[in-house]
Amino acid sequence: MRRALFIVVLLLFAPIPMIGAETETIHLWSEEPPGAVLLWDESGNLTSINPDQPIDIHLPNGNWSLVRLIHGIPQDNPLLFNQNTNASNFLEQVIENPRSVSGHAHLDLLGPIEQAASLNATWSSTISIPNTLGHPDLPDSHLGITHQITSEFSGNASLFSEWLSNHSQIGCCAYDKIDMVGTPIVTSLVDNNSWGWEIEANLSGLADSRSTRLLWIPITGDLSDHTDLRITLPAPHEIRYSPQSEHISGLPDDFVVHRSAIDVTGNITIALGTNMAPTASWYADERQLPWLPFAQSTTIESSCSDTSIVAPQSRFILQSENTTLFDENASNVTIDPMFLNLDYSTWVNLTLECTDPQGLMTNHSQELYIDGIQPTRNLQMEYMHLDDQEPVVVDVGQQTISLPSGAVLSGSTQAGDDSAPPVDIRWTSNKTNGWIQLGIGNHAWDDMFVQGPHINGQHLTIEDRHQAKPLTVYSLELELVDAAGNYATQSWDVLVTDRTNPNPRPALSVDGNYYGELNLPIEGGPQIDVSLEESWDDIDAIEQLTWSVELNDEPLNVGQSWSEVESFTLPALPAGRHILVVNATDSSGNKGTHSMLFVVEPPMGGFLQISEVVKIGTGGPGEPGAMDITLENTGQGETIFRLCYLQDCTSEFIAVQATVDGPGNMTHRLSVTEWAVGDVTIRIEFDDNTSEEFETKLIISSEMTPLMWILLMLPPLIGFIALWRLKKQSEQEDA
Repeated sequence: MRRALFIVVLLLFAPIPMIGAETETIHLWSEEPPGAVLLWDESGNLTSINPDQPIDIHLPNGNWSLVRLIHGIPQDNPLLFNQNTNASNFLEQVIENPRSVSGHAHLDLLGPIEQAASLNATWSSTISIPNTLGHPDLPDSHLGITHQITSEFSGNASLFSEWLSNHSQIGCCAYDKIDMVGTPIVTSLVDNNSWGWEIEANLSGLADSRSTRLLWIPITGDLSDHTDLRITLPAPHEIRYSPQSEHISGLPDDFVVHRSAIDVTGNITIALGTNMAPTASWYADERQLPWLPFAQSTTIESSCSDTSIVAPQSRFILQSENTTLFDENASNVTIDPMFLNLDYSTWVNLTLECTDPQGLMTNHSQELYIDGIQPTRNLQMEYMHLDDQEPVVVDVGQQTISLPSGAVLSGSTQAGDDSAPPVDIRWTSNKTNGWIQLGIGNHAWDDMFVQGPHINGQHLTIEDRHQAKPLTVYSLELELVDAAGNYATQSWDVLVTDRTNPNPRPALSVDGNYYGELNLPIEGGPQIDVSLEESWDDIDAIEQLTWSVELNDEPLNVGQSWSEVESFTLPALPAGRHILVVNATDSSGNKGTHSMLFVVEPPMGGFLQISEVVKIGTGGPGEPGAMDITLENTGQGETIFRLCYLQDCTSEFIAVQATVDGPGNMTHRLSVTEWAVGDVTIRIEFDDNTSEEFETKLIISSEMTPLMWILLMLPPLIGFIALWRLKKQSEQEDA
C-alpha cells in the first residue's frame, strides 16, 4: 500500500532467508499467512517475509524481532526470539488500539477566485506519528524514531527537532496547475510516545485566463497523506466537480478530502466555480403530468440537481385554490385525491422548491388536473372470409365472437376522454406470442385467425390425427388508458369455427407393396388396394367424415363410412391411365377432394392381332404377289415372330411393345410366290414353335371368260323357263 511505501522499499533490499536449511539456524514458522510484518536481526537488518504464505524459514542464530504492521505503521510489543519459534499465537492476537498517524490540515482560500488574478490563502496542518516509526528520510525508519535520534543525533532531541523543522515542507497544492507558494512556520513535536510537527503558512497563487479554476492536491505517499485535508472557499464559490469525488465529503464551500483513503499516488483535481442556483423539476412513473387519476394515488419524485457535491433540499407545497393541502420537506410526495377530499375534474397547484446548502433556491410550479372519468370509445368490428362475398359485422356486446377459420378479423376504435390528451389504445391477444396492437386516439387493425397448433395434421401420428380436436378459442382484450391512468377494458373469447376442408390421402399398393415406379400394377396381375389411413380432418374425428370415391369419372360403390372406405380394392383394370378421386365431407359441410392419376401397365408377353391386310398388285391364282400386314401388340416384353402364307414366310421380327398409352403397332410386308385360290389365311409363328392363324377378308379367284359367264347364267335361265312353263300349265288347267 502507498501508506507503507517506504517500508516496502526497505523490504526490497532485505536479504532472502534460507528455506529448508537445518544446520546452525533458528526455525521460524506459522500455520497461517502472517499478513504485513517486519522481521529484522539484532543489527536491524531486514529479512523479507511473504505476507500471503505461511512462514517457514530458517534464520541465522542470533536475536530476532518480528513486528506487525497495521496500515503501514509498526505496532508495539514485537515478538523477540533467539530459538525455534512458532509465531502463530503472536500473529493471531487482536490489537485493540493499534498505533496510527493522526492529525489534520486546513486550506482556507481567501480569494479572489477570478481569471488572471492572484489568490491568497492560509494553510495550517498538524501531524502526530507513533514513535514505532522513524522519519522516512533517516536510516532504519523501521526501528523507530528513538533509535534514529540515538544513532543520528547522539540522543539529542533538540538537534532532531531543529533538523525536523528544516526538513518539513507544506505539501499543499497547486492552483491552475502552478504550485502555491509561501513561507512555512514549522513547530516540531517530540515526546515519549510520538513525534511530528505543525505548520502555519500564508500562501498565494496565480489564476490563468480560463473560465474554470483548478485546484490540485498532490498524493505522494508522504506521512502527511495519512491526514485529511479540509478546504474552505469564500462566498459565493463552490466545488463544481472532481474525478475523485468519492473521496470528498462536506459542503460545496467547506469540504474535506480524505487523503488517507486514497491508495495510489497522483493528483486530486478539484474544479472551482461560482455558486449557481439548483434546477428544479419532477417526474411521476406511469403518469402523464399534469393529469392525475382520482381513484389512485400518485407519487411524484423531485429532481433537484446542482453543480456541486451536495444535493439540494426538496420542499413540496400542494394547494387547492387558497387552501394548503400539505407542505413537506421531502424528496417525494404522494397525492391521494380521495384522502385529500378533492373532487374529480378539479385543478390543484403543486410547487417544488429546491434549495442548495448555500441558500440559493429555485422553484417549479404546475397546475395538476384530477381526472376521475374513464375513457370512452366507439368500436366497430367485422370479419371477412375468402368464401364470403360481404363482410360480417361483429356484435361487440357479446362475450364470444365466432368466426370461421381463415377469416380476417378487423377492429376500428375511436377513443375519447374528458381531459385533453389523446387516449392510449391497447389490444392484446394470446393468438401468438407477444400479439399486441397499439394506437393513440384512433386505431384500426386486422389479422387472420386460424385454428391453433393443437389441430390434426401430418405432424401427428396416424392414431392421434384420427381423434377429434376442440375448436380453438383465443382471448382478445381492448384496454383504453387516459393520460391520468384511468382505464377501461373489454374482453372477448374468439371462437374459431371449422372452415377447413378434410384431407383425404389415398395410398395405393400392389401385392402388399406401395405403388411406385418400381411397383406398377399390370393388367391381369394382382389387384390394386387403396388405404385411406393417412387421411385426417383438422377438427373432426375420422369416423365423423362422409366419404365417396370415383374411378375414371364413374362412382365406385365402396361405401360412405370410415369402416367401409378405410381400405378397399379396385376392380380389375385394363392397361392405361386411370384417375381415382376420393371425397371427404366433415360435420361442418367442408368438402376435401384428392385426385390422383395412376397407370396400369400392359400384360407381359406377346398378344398379337392382325388389324389390316392389304394385297399388293392384281395377281391371281398361280401368280406371285405380296401383302402389307398391320399388327397390334397389347402385351409388353420381347416377342419374336414371323408371318407366313402357305409356304412363304418373312424373316423374324421383334414385336413393338404396348405401353400405357396403347398397343404397339407395326406393319410388315409378306412376299407371296404363288397365290392360291380361296380365302387368304395368315399364320404367325413364334420363336417357341407355337403359331396362330388369322383369317383375312382376302379371297383369291380366277378371271371370268364369256363361256364361263354363259355357264354361270344358264342354270338360273333354265330355272326361270321351267317356272314360267309350270305357271302357264297351271293356268290352262284352271281354264
